[in-house]
Amino acid sequence: MKCLFLSDAHYPFGSYIVDFLLDTYHRYDAIYILGDLFEFYYGYKGFVYPHHRKLISVLSLIAKKRRLVLFEGNHEYRLKNIREFVDAEVVYEFKEEIIDKFRVFLAHGDTIDANDRAYRLFRAFLKNRITLDFINYCVSKSVLLKLSKIASDFSKNSLRDKSYRRTSIALEKFAKSKIEEGFDVVVLAHTHEPVFKKIKNGLYINTGEFIKHPTYAVYENGQFELKSI
Repeated sequence: MKCLFLSDAHYPFGSYIVDFLLDTYHRYDAIYILGDLFEFYYGYKGFVYPHHRKLISVLSLIAKKRRLVLFEGNHEYRLKNIREFVDAEVVYEFKEEIIDKFRVFLAHGDTIDANDRAYRLFRAFLKNRITLDFINYCVSKSVLLKLSKIASDFSKNSLRDKSYRRTSIALEKFAKSKIEEGFDVVVLAHTHEPVFKKIKNGLYINTGEFIKHPTYAVYENGQFELKSI
């Protein structure tokens, strides 16, 4: 079995992901995209923003020929509705897989750092059903897109000097705990920091990001490997 793992393209910023997927998907039996594929995605029924159409058409093509698994990251909302256009598996939180002989745990990872209470509260507010229904019925698509850009710019400015170190440490500790539970491999994302680290008898991988310094992980010939472009 051959698998591809990547995340955090924040499309359309990581626009190279379109060509990369088109060039490489046929090499793999399964493609796992572990969240934040889009800079902002709201799953309207019967509608996608024009600047998403190119990527969605590529995802649709891949899903017809290979197993495609999409994880909802913190930049995506109601991602399950993308299945109207892409015949993919959509994962809201985490997934456990058996890949050949390996027991694998996969997640985006943004909810793992329990000490980041402000973020967890903010996320809970944005992702709860009441908020999402309000957005769906009371906020126009164009206004929502403008609001998402304002929020994204604010987040980038506020986090410019903030290290992800604490979150990275939390993710590594979490990976260690899952390995102690019996998982052979833990694959996470979110921090944009690629990791390939043996922990006891297991392996922790963070897929990094797919924008400025694209990294991704593969499984082939019985081995996991972290690669960069």
